[in-house]
Amino acid sequence: MEITVAESKELYEECLEIRKRVFVEEQNVPLDREIDEHEDFSTHILLRDDTPLGTVRYRPLSKETIKVERMAVLPEARGMKLGRRLMDFVHEHAGHYGYEKARLGAQTHAADFYEKLGYKVVSDEFEDAGIPHVYMERSI
Repeated sequence: MEITVAESKELYEECLEIRKRVFVEEQNVPLDREIDEHEDFSTHILLRDDTPLGTVRYRPLSKETIKVERMAVLPEARGMKLGRRLMDFVHEHAGHYGYEKARLGAQTHAADFYEKLGYKVVSDEFEDAGIPHVYMERSI
């Protein structure tokens, strides 16, 4: 199992394939909402074994805060704590570059997962792409 920053076009495409399967096909998020204007300014993370299994991205919101987005693990790899490994990598990677806080918009069904990673809900529930979310934050 390897987690790496997707610095090549090929690795970035593997991230996109995971996101398309999870968000577009599984959750019916429109493709034009999934691939957005932040792609080029985000750090894309890929978790793979023999094949790609999970991805997440983050981008700077300010000098001290990142926004974590697009965390996805393929259905066949769920239950293996890969999401936790991806998030641990993001916090370590961003912390290395001096970021002190992480923010994310969690689907409400995943809020418990993020709370176990130290995130706290900081907003009322809102809808994004037809899916209920809450904003959450933590120190890194």
